[in-house]
Amino acid sequence: MAAITVVGGINIDIEGSPYKPLLMADSNPGRVSQSFGGVGRNIVENIARLGGDVAMLSLTGDDFLGESARKQLAELGVDTQNIYHIPGESTGMYLSILNHKNDMELAICNMDILERITPTFLSDKMETLNQSQIIGLDCNLQTKTLEYLVSHAEVPLFLDPVSASKAERVKSLIGKFHTIKPNRMEAELLSGMQIIDATSLSAAGAWFSQQGVQRVFISLGEKGAYYREETAAGVCEGIVNTKPVHLLSATGAGDAFSAAILLGHVMGLSAKEAAEMGIACASIAMETQTAVHPKLCMEWVRSRI
Repeated sequence: MAAITVVGGINIDIEGSPYKPLLMADSNPGRVSQSFGGVGRNIVENIARLGGDVAMLSLTGDDFLGESARKQLAELGVDTQNIYHIPGESTGMYLSILNHKNDMELAICNMDILERITPTFLSDKMETLNQSQIIGLDCNLQTKTLEYLVSHAEVPLFLDPVSASKAERVKSLIGKFHTIKPNRMEAELLSGMQIIDATSLSAAGAWFSQQGVQRVFISLGEKGAYYREETAAGVCEGIVNTKPVHLLSATGAGDAFSAAILLGHVMGLSAKEAAEMGIACASIAMETQTAVHPKLCMEWVRSRI
């Protein structure tokens, strides 16, 4: 099995960007593009482009789009033997609308097919999953599935909450994860603490550590990312700042950050080093229209750091 396995979603991203400021309840002239997406899939593609040894467990519809998505990952060197096509189902779809500054205004996501990833479905796959060094999960999975995975995993688990609403699914499980990467809003929901400054940010990080989380990364948007881990030498925490980028689309930046955290784990990087790599990957992701930059490579990331 690969060093990293990600259990999560594959979908088709359809993104619209207006030429001028959005007019609500009206038709807006602009650009519409289509590409492969899904939090789990994006994380996997980023890891593969960075040279990581990665596999994916997911479901697609038994359609051309699903087969194309699987084939694209396989061509990048991803282990796709646990990506299954489900007859009668459609591959997931993610529809997003950006504003004229290329930042997301709203989105609609249909990931119903992931409801087929149940404890029963996973029961004969855990032995294979546990051969990885770390398993990445996204919160598009159902609560019962997440509960099953945290109960049966024998290796560290990484969690990407995906959104504040979906983070609710893991509120009672958060201490079961080795590493988490919420954004500020998701961190507030999970911890029940308001994050308004550096002091409250550190307090939230400490709360996660007290629950049992060994590595905490909280993305702060344009202000960078907070990291925290407890080592033999004591608590190591701080903020890695961002640098100006030529923003084309913010879609996929968080997934690139998650990929760096997972890869950093198997590379033996410290939390600070992983956060630095994550910020570099996220900044590169924002410089393309697609969810993953097609020219992403480790050399570019190192130069960006």
